[in-house]
Amino acid sequence: MIRSVKVLVSLGALLITPSLQAEPFENAAEAVEYRQNAFSMIRANFGVLAGMARNEIPFNADEAKTRAQAVYHLSYIPWQGFVGMGENAYEGTEALPGIWQNKADFNNKAEALRSAAKELVEATESGSMNTIRPKFMAVARSCQQCHEQYRD
Repeated sequence: MIRSVKVLVSLGALLITPSLQAEPFENAAEAVEYRQNAFSMIRANFGVLAGMARNEIPFNADEAKTRAQAVYHLSYIPWQGFVGMGENAYEGTEALPGIWQNKADFNNKAEALRSAAKELVEATESGSMNTIRPKFMAVARSCQQCHEQYRD
């Protein structure tokens, strides 16, 4: 019985694996749209935090936490749009070819964003903008460092 279960689990894994590796986009335009939409969502959520950090909108600890969590979760999303059909897809976009010429550095910058965003979420637990602001600035710097090198 246990052996049968192991065989079924193994076969199930084999059947599922190809679908997980399949190209999620039909063409480069879809990959570009995907990553641009993901970055737009990051920007929208980060913009609310920026307003709070600059005292342009009232600080709300719960809202800051929600927005920081969104930025963190979204920080995992756009990168699929730079591989497969999205590989070297920069014509008509702000993405520079250096992304694919220096992929390891680009990936490191993506990881820096995720790491900084995680620290931002942790800072929101304090409920204090004085604690959140430096972590907000760290996320902003990670964005800027990538944009300076890989965005037109």
